Amino acid sequence: MSATRAGFIGLGKMGRPMALNIHKAGFPLTVANRSQAVVADLASHGATAAATPAEVAAHADLICLCLPMPAHVEEVVLGPNGVIEGIRPGAIVVDFSTIGPSTCRLVAERLKAKGAQYIDAPVSGGTTGAVAGTLTVMVGGDQDAYDRALPLLQSVGRKIVHAGPVGAGAVVKLMNQLLVAINLAGAAEAMVLGTKAGVDPTLLYETIASATGNSFQMARNFPDLILKGKFDPMFSVNLLHKDVALAVDVGREQHVRLLLSALVQQIFAEARDAGHGDEDIAAVIRPLEKLAGTEVRAR
Repeated sequence: MSATRAGFIGLGKMGRPMALNIHKAGFPLTVANRSQAVVADLASHGATAAATPAEVAAHADLICLCLPMPAHVEEVVLGPNGVIEGIRPGAIVVDFSTIGPSTCRLVAERLKAKGAQYIDAPVSGGTTGAVAGTLTVMVGGDQDAYDRALPLLQSVGRKIVHAGPVGAGAVVKLMNQLLVAINLAGAAEAMVLGTKAGVDPTLLYETIASATGNSFQMARNFPDLILKGKFDPMFSVNLLHKDVALAVDVGREQHVRLLLSALVQQIFAEARDAGHGDEDIAAVIRPLEKLAGTEVRAR
């Protein structure tokens, strides 16, 4: 068992399997979450339950976060009974959340005043990768903090990349999310148009899948989701819309023109506002299907 104690806050679809893998790797683990059922579940696997983020921080050298929104990170770290109230000098917050680099830098500065460090470490690979421990982890932070956290990061990820200072990991993740959204929106338009023009959608997909227009988003979203009319959320429209909005904010800060990014932000807002926000990102196709009067479904 490792002498380094870990904590984990945010035991959702990604956080729970990541926390389990950290525990299986031999790190003594203390956990907290708004939903107490999942805390009890982790406790049944040998983790220690905590009532507040401050309590987690008081018992951990590496405090992991996996939270949906920047506001949640600020609340959990800096709010009442937050991590900052329990953290000890020398501890490191390892933030697996997908948030903007400005939030990363704000939290890092506040923790620095307490003698603690912060690294942003957003992940890619979905729930399958979280369960298997094969995520890609994109890290921003000081070299020393990265080196100390690396054994824990290796328990959740297969490819660990140190991208630069605090905020750099967040930038890499947001650029990935921009491409996810742009590729998916483009694939949705092509598949709706081809189907509307009279081509069987399964034939259309299978042909593109063996041609130069193929992409990871085609493979992820069409054969098992869109073509079958299944939109149960693995990763929701709401969350990808949030990620694109954060990426567009980075573009604004850096004075970089982002035409496609701004447009795809509107496309995902359209799906959200049409009532598909809690569905899987594959549901971004549904407003266009409605407008076109056709559905991309296996026949």
